Amino acid sequence: MRGIDVSAYQDKPNWMVVREAGIEMAIIRVANSKGEDVSFEHNYTGCEAAGILRGIYRYSYAKTIDAAVKEAMEVVRILNGRKLELGVWLDLEWKGQRNLGKKAITAIAKAWIQTIQAAGYECGVYCNMDWYENVLDTAALQVPYWIARYPKEDVGELKEHLKPDCGESGWQYSSKGHVNGIEGNVDLDVWYGSKDMSEKKREIDDEALGSLQEALNADGIRDKNGKLLQVDRKKGKLTDSAIQKVLMEAGAFDMQKGRYTVGSTGEVVKWLEMRLDTVIGNSIKALLGHTLTGGELPDGKYGNDVHLAVGLLQEIRGLKKDYIAGPKTITELLYK
Repeated sequence: MRGIDVSAYQDKPNWMVVREAGIEMAIIRVANSKGEDVSFEHNYTGCEAAGILRGIYRYSYAKTIDAAVKEAMEVVRILNGRKLELGVWLDLEWKGQRNLGKKAITAIAKAWIQTIQAAGYECGVYCNMDWYENVLDTAALQVPYWIARYPKEDVGELKEHLKPDCGESGWQYSSKGHVNGIEGNVDLDVWYGSKDMSEKKREIDDEALGSLQEALNADGIRDKNGKLLQVDRKKGKLTDSAIQKVLMEAGAFDMQKGRYTVGSTGEVVKWLEMRLDTVIGNSIKALLGHTLTGGELPDGKYGNDVHLAVGLLQEIRGLKKDYIAGPKTITELLYK
C-alpha cells in the first residue's frame, strides 16, 4: 500500500484530495513532549472520512521504565478506545535514549509496548536500520517493525535497492515526498500489511482462569447451582455464574490518613493483586512507585493501593472507572 506519516508539521491536509492521489494509509502522530498533536483530531477524522487506513505514532523521550509507561498512558488516554487499523507505533530514534545502551533501551521499549497492549492495541516499533541492527534487542521485543531507510540525496523517490528486507511491516523510504492535498514535504511509506494491526487479539489466560476458580472455591463463592467450581481452566457458564457474584472494593476513606481503608479480603483479593501486577505491573509501579506485591505473596486486603490499581486497569481497558472489582473487571483480568 502507498502511505504517508504526518504530524502538525503538515498542518491540516485535505484528506479527500490525499486519497484521490492514491494514498491508502497514514500513520498519524498522536502526541509529542508538549501533549496531544494539534493536528491529531483533524488527521484521525479526516482519514476516516476519506477511507484511509490509520495507525498512530509517538516519538519517545523516555529514559526510564516509569517514563515509558507515562508516555504510553498518555497515548492510551488520547486514543480513548478509538479504532486503529494499523496499530500504535513507538518511535525510537532519540540520541538521548541510544546512549543508555541496548539492555536499558530494550527494557524501556518493552514497558512502553506492554502498556499499549494492555489497552487492547497492537504495537510496533519505528526506527532506522542502525537502531534495528545495533541498538535494539529485536529478538527480545518480538513486535512488528516500521523501518526508515532513504538515500543521502533524498528527492522523494523510492530506491528499491535500499529496501530493508528484514521482515518489516512498513518502509519509510523518503522524508522529501510531495502529495496532493498536503503543503510542503511529507514522509512517504510503502506498507506491506504483513501483520493485522487492527487490534490486539484477546485470549483467555488458562492459568489465570484456573487460579481464579480455586480462589472462588476457597472464598465460598459457588456456581449458580450452589456447587464448587470444577478447576478445569475453562470459562463456561458455571464459572461465569460464580464470577457474577464477585463484588470487591476498598473500605471508607480515612480523612486523617488520606487513604482508603481495607474493605474486601480473601483469596479472590489475593488473585486480584497478583493478576493486576501481571497485566499492568509497570503501569502500577509508575502510579504508586511499587507493584502491589513487590515480588512477595499478596496479603489479600483490598486497601488504598488495590483501589487505585483497579481504577488504573479500568482506565486502560476502557471500563467504567468506579474502582470496584466486579464481574466486568474480573473478567477483563482473565485476558492476556
